[in-house]
Amino acid sequence: MKPAKVLRVAAREFASTAITKGFIIGALVVPALMTLIIPVVAKLAMSAQPSADKGTVYVLDRSAEVTPSLIEHLSPEQVRERWESQNENIKNATKSIMPGSIGDKAAAKIDDASSMMQYPYIRVVPTAPDADLDELKAEIREQVASRSKQSDEIDTLLAVIEIDADATRKASEKEGFGAYQAFFRPKLNEETVGEIKESVRWAIREKRYENAGIDRGEIRELDSIQARQSKEITEEGERKESAEIATYAIPFVSMLLLLIASMTGGQYLLTTTIEEKSNRVVEVLLSALSPMELMTGKILGQMGVGLSLLTIYSSVGIMALIFFTLGDLVDVMKIAYIFIFFLFAYCMFASLMAAIGSAVNDLREAQALMTPVMMMMIIPYIFFMPVIRAPNSMLSTVMSFIPPISPFIMIMRVSSTDPPPFWQIGLVMLINIAAVLIFLWFAAKVFRVGLLMFGKPPNFRTLIKWIRMA
Repeated sequence: MKPAKVLRVAAREFASTAITKGFIIGALVVPALMTLIIPVVAKLAMSAQPSADKGTVYVLDRSAEVTPSLIEHLSPEQVRERWESQNENIKNATKSIMPGSIGDKAAAKIDDASSMMQYPYIRVVPTAPDADLDELKAEIREQVASRSKQSDEIDTLLAVIEIDADATRKASEKEGFGAYQAFFRPKLNEETVGEIKESVRWAIREKRYENAGIDRGEIRELDSIQARQSKEITEEGERKESAEIATYAIPFVSMLLLLIASMTGGQYLLTTTIEEKSNRVVEVLLSALSPMELMTGKILGQMGVGLSLLTIYSSVGIMALIFFTLGDLVDVMKIAYIFIFFLFAYCMFASLMAAIGSAVNDLREAQALMTPVMMMMIIPYIFFMPVIRAPNSMLSTVMSFIPPISPFIMIMRVSSTDPPPFWQIGLVMLINIAAVLIFLWFAAKVFRVGLLMFGKPPNFRTLIKWIRMA
């Protein structure tokens, strides 16, 4: 095998894939557009809020104790105050997660959204304790059936609430408290439904406290627990807690980068091999190259494509972490592991793609042979959560030693907050080197025979025969 010929094939393969408008648009332009479009879509989604519900809620309070508190809790002033308090809590939490000017800008966006928010306007109307529930529900049914707006929007009946007589006082010590039931008109906003339900629960609970002689203010004071910003203690000192992104996001993104880069390079390799075989270009190439030189050059060329994607997206991720002042999460060794395990993952899957591409005549025939490969690519997704939650469990450890999923499982383990011992990393690398050699040997055997075979696509038994023939 002549290195000069291999490098020429690799350069041609890389140029025919990477230096094209399609690849540039897919690798650079699309992510840039997504970065610009996502904030616009988010802003449009926030501005496209449904109109606030306005209407009446009938309360059939058989306990005769809940309605006064419910009227007070659902007054427009208290509803607005609660919603503004919730938005303030969200704003403060956002500022604590996103440091510096980023947090201030996000908080300003939340303020803008809050100023545009429309609050439900609910009028609570008590009914007689012995009122007929069916008649009250029939009024909602009639309004819905008429499909015409009421002369005064506040007369629109939004719901009927029935509260049991023993909802606030037990009928006997042996029995528990009663309940309530809500009947809503269709197509109400979820916020309105949630506001009504939570207010009914609050009013019943407050009355139970009062009947039991419990100080409601003291209960709320006991329930209210404030916490200052959590911090992590490192060798360099203290830093803001970043457990969520460090525990879940970074391992998942690392695994996803490997999948994208490996599958993209492998898919291009499959496509170009099938095209060259179906167009009979491969016959011309084999007159000047050996099958091994051609296969090696194609694998190396598409490896360059995968490395390009991996470098671009890794750089974007690192810049994003630095931009959000999370640069301390950037670990040079973890980045190195991403590229090392990419080489293992790509070589194994590229070998399979090259073998499949040489064995079939068109993409349609390749789908059947591609199914086992795609199933293997799904396994890291399936076991993502168990591996992240327990990187050093028996399941995670065993799976990290099984090629070809080994690189994906291992990169999640080394990127987690509890990385495996170094001896395991070294052993996994040795196993992957051996696996790559076996996969390349298999691909070379199939590639050598399959390139010049036409007609019926092979099955597994035929592939075994080709390996023996080669």
